[in-house]
Amino acid sequence: MKLQLVAKIVDPELLGKSMHEEGTLFYLQDGKGSITRAVYFSSSRVIDYEGNVDDKLAQRIRHEGHRAQLIEVDELKDSVRIIQGSSE
Repeated sequence: MKLQLVAKIVDPELLGKSMHEEGTLFYLQDGKGSITRAVYFSSSRVIDYEGNVDDKLAQRIRHEGHRAQLIEVDELKDSVRIIQGSSE
């Protein structure tokens, strides 16, 4: 039996603890440059975070992650869809 963690969370500390270098991190920003959503994806987990992050976590997300224009997590299709445009 193979288990996979799929979590939709609002706790920024849990997001920070869940991210590892083996996975890939994508994030969205609002018009003011604040991170509003981050999705960490690996072979064993999908962590979908929505909410505010402090400056320290935002810096880590920007350093380790990839900015996206659209993030969709579809649990019915077992898929994470990312659309990445220009970083401007």
